[in-house]
Amino acid sequence: MATTYDMTAAGTGVAASSIAALPDVRKQAYMVEKILDIGKLVAAGRFATVANNDVFQLLEVPAGTLVLAAGAEVLTVFNGTTPTVDIDFDAGDDIVDGGDVTAAGYLASGTNGGANTTSQTTYTQLVSTTDTIDVKVIAASSDVTSGVIRVYAVLVDIDGVADQADEVDRDQLA
Repeated sequence: MATTYDMTAAGTGVAASSIAALPDVRKQAYMVEKILDIGKLVAAGRFATVANNDVFQLLEVPAGTLVLAAGAEVLTVFNGTTPTVDIDFDAGDDIVDGGDVTAAGYLASGTNGGANTTSQTTYTQLVSTTDTIDVKVIAASSDVTSGVIRVYAVLVDIDGVADQADEVDRDQLA
């Protein structure tokens, strides 16, 4: 006959905390974001225009991180001839594929259906080595000189917590 073991209470082989205890705050999901402002880069003399397929490495994602969701919002429309963007790791298009940056608002999903979603079946990405989420600008005439986009990602650090003692000196004194 099968047995049910209650592992929520403290006891042999079970830590004093249960699932009802608050989680280690170092392991909660958090959001990162960065704004790419083409006009400011042009004004600063970084380049005169964005060339077709220029890549901007925008968000650094640490090793041992699970990307739960990611996406982008056009804050100021891009000028130029039919500009779009691809957003993903290694200048791919899984998060946003050919996103129209000539209209303000949130961009549509990429080939993995990943933009602005929380569904693990449509987009999650395990980052095992430090990487960046990139924005690749596609412009027919390499003539983009302005536009602002905000890229964000919801991340969870899944690296293990350092070994924790099962008991401490104060437990021995009781």
